[in-house]
Amino acid sequence: MNLSKDEAEQLFIEISDGLKQYNQSDVVIFPPQAFLGLFEQTQTIKLGAQNAFGPNLFGAFTGETSLSQLSDLGITSLLVGHSERRINFFENDHLLCQKTIAAINLGFQVVFCCGEPLEVREKGEAISYIRDQINPVLNQISSDSLHNLVIAYEPIWAIGTGIVPGLAEVQEIHESIRAQLRLFYGDSGSQSVRIIYGGSCNAENARMLFSLRDVDGGLIGGASLQSSTFLSIVSAL
Repeated sequence: MNLSKDEAEQLFIEISDGLKQYNQSDVVIFPPQAFLGLFEQTQTIKLGAQNAFGPNLFGAFTGETSLSQLSDLGITSLLVGHSERRINFFENDHLLCQKTIAAINLGFQVVFCCGEPLEVREKGEAISYIRDQINPVLNQISSDSLHNLVIAYEPIWAIGTGIVPGLAEVQEIHESIRAQLRLFYGDSGSQSVRIIYGGSCNAENARMLFSLRDVDGGLIGGASLQSSTFLSIVSAL
């Protein structure tokens, strides 16, 4: 929920222009919901929504945005399960699974977020906690739809704090997610799903994070609000 209309438009223009030299990158911009209609997808940028109501495509759900309405705007990606939605709006695993399956069935790319709070990390239970978050979704997605799934690991205690887990810790979680995918879909299926990292990823640490074997990209928050910083992260990838 950042930026004015004019600021958002200027940022989008700067990023669009800057991405022309990185045409091999897969970049999705998730603007504030109120500004989604301002922008059009380009060859270098896909547009995503930060939230949607699912699985209903229409009905008396005041204040919500349906997947069909997003599709009408040319939106092709959806962010599901961000920690702020889970914590501030009490979205549980059942609801997030419904959203994910409904969106994937309609052809959306879903960036499904998972991650542990600090107390879970300190107890040494992060891997099992994250497994419990993603298993309901994996139980319902067929291998034919895996190309529409991206999993974003975002340790809650690192979001916006400037604190980044050690590289070994990041790789451990990503590797465990890959292993869980392998249990459901085999080796080829597990490699077809991108696992990206979010949580104080910035221009200074992006190259190190992206060099890890099971880190396929980044979910960028605050560092995306300045075009130069964001483009540096894209360059690192």
